[in-house]
Amino acid sequence: MAGLGPDMSALILLSRENLIGCLNKIPGRKQLVLEPELTRPLDRIAGMSTLSKTGVESVIKLERGPVPPMQPNLSRVYFISANLIQAKYVADQEEGISGFVTMHQFSWEFIPLDFDLLSLELPSFFRNQFLGQDHSGLVSVARALWGIQSIYGDIPNLFAHGKSVKKLLNLVNVFSLQYGQPRTKQADIGYIYIFERDIDYASCLLSPLTYEGLLDEVFGISCGTVEFPKEVTGTDTTTKLQLSSKDKMFEKIRNKHFATIFSVLGVTAKQLSAAQAAASSMNINEMKSFVQNDLKHMKTQSKAVALHIGASERIQKLKGRMLETQLPVEHTIISAENIRDSITYIEERMAQLVPANISLRLICLLSYCSDGLTQNDYTRLKTQYIQAYGFHHIITWSNLTNLGLIKIKGGELGKIGVVSQVAGLVGAQNKTTGFQGLVRKLGLVSSSENLSLSDPNTPGYVFNGAYTPVACKVVQELIKAVSLTGKTGAAGAKTSFSGTSLVTEALKFSPGETIIDMKSPGAPKLGLVLFVGGYTMAEVAAFRWLQAATGWELIIAGTGNISANHIISQCEKL
Repeated sequence: MAGLGPDMSALILLSRENLIGCLNKIPGRKQLVLEPELTRPLDRIAGMSTLSKTGVESVIKLERGPVPPMQPNLSRVYFISANLIQAKYVADQEEGISGFVTMHQFSWEFIPLDFDLLSLELPSFFRNQFLGQDHSGLVSVARALWGIQSIYGDIPNLFAHGKSVKKLLNLVNVFSLQYGQPRTKQADIGYIYIFERDIDYASCLLSPLTYEGLLDEVFGISCGTVEFPKEVTGTDTTTKLQLSSKDKMFEKIRNKHFATIFSVLGVTAKQLSAAQAAASSMNINEMKSFVQNDLKHMKTQSKAVALHIGASERIQKLKGRMLETQLPVEHTIISAENIRDSITYIEERMAQLVPANISLRLICLLSYCSDGLTQNDYTRLKTQYIQAYGFHHIITWSNLTNLGLIKIKGGELGKIGVVSQVAGLVGAQNKTTGFQGLVRKLGLVSSSENLSLSDPNTPGYVFNGAYTPVACKVVQELIKAVSLTGKTGAAGAKTSFSGTSLVTEALKFSPGETIIDMKSPGAPKLGLVLFVGGYTMAEVAAFRWLQAATGWELIIAGTGNISANHIISQCEKL
């Protein structure tokens, strides 16, 4: 992978060596029974050739029901997530083998999906951490953080915010005591910024407007791979595309605003067409050189352009008309203006029976950005939603309430949905608490009148200029603080750099605590941004804009990518 920062492929090598060591502990020939969700991450770490060297002769998917019979003299190895549901699937298949099972533990490091994007690929982490209040997943995150520092050195400067960041940092210290401190004294990464997902749900709920964000929204991205349906490929088969900067066509358009995509693809298509036309007038030597050096690349580019045009047309068909009417409403909601008009729009959408997740994410966005709904609005929207989409959605609504995405203004719901009237009055009087307080303090909402979509001048372009993701704005201010510290010659106190007061004051409006430990203002201008609970592709694009604007190198890491669709699907389960 190419990039100006450290080579993150070392993480793959470390994961591979740990996997080989784990499998070699199991003697003899093996049959690997693999949980389907782990297939793509495992493919990133080790191919079949690597598994074969450890004695694995076949790989089958774990499914409910009996497994195929096993050949003699083979050990059956189940490769599953550490949760009770998967363990129950195994127990249902292999009853009566108590005392014949050996447990082994394996955790992969952060998986490099690109030179600046790392993922732990833990799809159930969000639900467990924020809905189930099961914080055991933090152990995997802490273990992976320790792994990064063991390779690239101890990161000297820390900024973290969230309810569980202190617990996470304590776990990292435990691993350091257990496995040792980093061997290298010189840090390749100068700064680490840690954010929990619940400090900014707006970035999940707003409609993303970058090309990669819409790919995730429409087709879904899993472990850095998108699968295009037949409607996109124009054939009888689907096509899987690995999304990375190695694909030069995709690198050119991935962070572009969707409004500019067709013009960029159109220009590239014309250039390829002109190059192919020029080939017809070449002499024999020129043609020979063209075939040897350029033809293969040109065919690859032509195929990529056709695929991305097909994907863009599909996005336009499914999302275009809806976004025309929905985006202005979203932008009004994020500013907490014209709430009555927004509620009317949502009610109309429910009456039209648009897909349930579209209506629900708008309700969540309205509640979250307004710091809650009034009792009457809450009751009316819930009633209309359940009547429109079915009573089974009561579970989804209840889980979203527990997450805090749907709530009554100024108070919390009791067991029978009753909220304190006193709390409601307090909430009505204090209009600068919660999300809107954070928005005003950091200036997250701005006018999109002067926004250039082709050459954006703000990271908020990912949401049409209406909103800047919290994490991106915080890191932007902290980078300014580092520059200010350097210019003034300040030594940099252990607890704060000069100029961070705006950030710390603003984050008092968001859940959790802030931890700042800045030891070295002269550290490399390379930051690791960690999202505990997942990053959105819109946030990734915003940070890439920030890299270009500041000259810093920023590596985005997380427990996986997340979106409104993912959150709602996780809340549909009991």
